[in-house]
Amino acid sequence: MMLREELLKAWWKLSQIPGIGRVTLGEIRQQLSHPNDLLKCDADQLVAMGLSPEAAQRWQSDASLLQGFDLVQNWQRFKGYGVLLAGVAPYPETLASLRDAPLILYYHGNIDCLNKPMVAMVGSRKPSDYGARWAQQTAQDLATAGVTVVSGLAIGIDGHVHQGAVAGGSTIAVMGSGPDVIYPQRHLGLAQMIMQDGLLLSEFPPGTEPQSRHFPSRNRIISGLSLATVVVEAAVKSGSLITAHQAAEQGREVFALPGMVSNPVSQGCHQLIRDGAYLVQSADDILLELGLKGEKPGHQSSLNFDSHASVEKIAVPTLKPQNLPPLVTHVDFTATSADLLAIRSGMPMDQLLPALMELELEGWITQAPGGYQRLK
Repeated sequence: MMLREELLKAWWKLSQIPGIGRVTLGEIRQQLSHPNDLLKCDADQLVAMGLSPEAAQRWQSDASLLQGFDLVQNWQRFKGYGVLLAGVAPYPETLASLRDAPLILYYHGNIDCLNKPMVAMVGSRKPSDYGARWAQQTAQDLATAGVTVVSGLAIGIDGHVHQGAVAGGSTIAVMGSGPDVIYPQRHLGLAQMIMQDGLLLSEFPPGTEPQSRHFPSRNRIISGLSLATVVVEAAVKSGSLITAHQAAEQGREVFALPGMVSNPVSQGCHQLIRDGAYLVQSADDILLELGLKGEKPGHQSSLNFDSHASVEKIAVPTLKPQNLPPLVTHVDFTATSADLLAIRSGMPMDQLLPALMELELEGWITQAPGGYQRLK
């Protein structure tokens, strides 16, 4: 449901005043009984809450502060697209309680996944096969148990986490770009699968390109949404460890997967365990420690996997090989959108996207800006 435009507009104007950042906005929210109360405030009341008289007066009278607000309005026009305002349901309270919570979150997908308990899983962009397989299976087990699994859509562990969670239930990809700018491009198909039951989520407006400075900011949202953060392979100096430390500072639980002592991407996890993180072996360890009820998967560690199994095929449903060539004929040698492929093939999207991923793994197609491109 679209937020009342005047409420969103009032908070947007306040956020656009130079010198007013996330922390200041959070402090003002905490002084109001509800974000709606901003609509009743005058300049004197804002000054009493800490704003300068100049800033308060500008909030009341400067129409130029609405520059860019049309992006917010346009983003909400279609089903599955929307914005969340801190302190107003369904914005997650776990995140809204942070002093630097993002004022506005843009989303694309199924908002119902926010009603489930959330657990973050992060890790190395260059994981071992062991770490990738464990992450994918554990994410699937958590999602099957009714948890929304949160990660960052990056290559490596993040991608495997989302793939596993999609197979079991819902997942949220928190992005370091606008919600309409998929990065990396190779995860375009995965992003489309995520949106079936989960969300693409970003504090950055539509059209924002990914920048290196966005990702540390994105990490605090990943941990802030979640009851706990699970680190699956990470070097001692890595973004994943930053996320884990942010989770601890936010009062959330931290879990870490142990690995070989000679593996550089396990050293960060070992350091976390020495510092007090929970040693995790399976999804059950996480579910039991967090007190999450419901159907729980049996204890299944990565030692039970076929060591020669393809990581991609553990969680991604596939079609029989003889059914794939007809689908290839619908893909052009220039970018072809998934929507157009659904029309041409007559396949529902929940079958089409896994089939396209299978074709990509077999080397028939590749992802390109705007869709998929045939290679042979």
